Amino acid sequence: MKGEREVDDVAVIGGGLAGAAVAIACARFARHARLRLFSPEEPGRGAAYREGSPIWFMNGPARAMSVVAGDPGHLVRTLRCDPNALLPRKRFGDYVRESLRIAIDGRMQVRVERTAVVDLDRAGDGFILTDARNRRYRAHTVVLALGNARPADNFLPRELLESARYFGDPWRTETNELPTGDMLCIGRGLTAMDRVAAYSYAEHRGTAFTLARHAYLPAREVPAIRACNFRALNIDERSPLSLMRSVRAAMRDNIAAGGDWREVAEALRQPSQRIWLGWTSAQRRQFLERLAPLWGSLRYRVPAATEDAVIALRRAGRYVPIQGEIVAASDEADGIRIAYRSGSEQRSLIVASVVNCTGPNGDLALNPDPLVRALLRRGIIRRDSLGLGIDATPYGEAIDDEGLIDERLLALGPMLRGVLYESTAVPEIVEQARAIAERIARNREEWVA
Repeated sequence: MKGEREVDDVAVIGGGLAGAAVAIACARFARHARLRLFSPEEPGRGAAYREGSPIWFMNGPARAMSVVAGDPGHLVRTLRCDPNALLPRKRFGDYVRESLRIAIDGRMQVRVERTAVVDLDRAGDGFILTDARNRRYRAHTVVLALGNARPADNFLPRELLESARYFGDPWRTETNELPTGDMLCIGRGLTAMDRVAAYSYAEHRGTAFTLARHAYLPAREVPAIRACNFRALNIDERSPLSLMRSVRAAMRDNIAAGGDWREVAEALRQPSQRIWLGWTSAQRRQFLERLAPLWGSLRYRVPAATEDAVIALRRAGRYVPIQGEIVAASDEADGIRIAYRSGSEQRSLIVASVVNCTGPNGDLALNPDPLVRALLRRGIIRRDSLGLGIDATPYGEAIDDEGLIDERLLALGPMLRGVLYESTAVPEIVEQARAIAERIARNREEWVA
């Protein structure tokens, strides 16, 4: 086939944290595999770890952020930092990028293509990939390391989406790009807190607003906190409601005994995927509809420096959290008017900018990525029943539109949220990357046998 390259053992699509973790793991556990990494942007960084506000930090301690599977102390040794430090996100991105460079440096069987894959199809015992330059490649195994998609905005008024004052991708919008004046963040999670903190740090004039249907704000992180013994907590896992009731009771008991409620939250990390897999589809949907905001506020906590900046802005009367949902929008001479419903009342405010901070969109049907659309069109993948990502086995093996498992099309990270739910943090992604690398090593032995 014209323009086609040699056959690779594995093609990794995506050069952010997940893609870098797979390449690094392959360098350790599948050293002889021929690997090709596709990344239109600088490999090893990803949108979340680009140049940004100095007030943006990782929300987990350095001791848990190693990108090298099997070596949990790698980051702390490399950066010579406090194990409990919450690193600036850019510094973490630099660390991932450099770790990737060292892992693949001088390895002739590793290639990096600075381009996007726009199409993929099955071919014999592997796949044919087509990139944005219309070049084609063959690979036995393909890893979808696509990272977080930009937030969904299909629920927002058309007038807002068409406004120049609307910013739909918070991870690729610099604070200095926002017009001077009041800012509204849609959402109230970590991304919204980052935007408000950056707004304060940059000394923007005006007021920052956040708007969400729920009233929960992320709790404060305490990096030195360690998990307590999960087995001693007497957690009722049978349903989402029983889980949350018993978790809150365990938190109260832990505080009464002189501990910290975060110790209970951390103890849930290891068994969380098992618990999610044990629930029915209806129970998982119940969790998402009724408990996810509360869970998120306890589980995904905000760094102290970020929260302090938000608190200072609020005390100055320049940060206002609003509970409600947007119902209309209209551009006016002095800004964009946002009408929102709060309880039984409808109110409005005029702001200079609106930033969508509702979190990554996992619904593949709404994903504009040409590759995702091609895979759906061909029936090679399908969305999971909850609309959180790709349908797959717990091991990341894609399931096609006929319900067949493809052992050579693998996914990791955010794309597996519907399958595992807790699948976006660094430790989970690094362990998934290790499992993929070990699988590739086993498969390669079969291919060359």
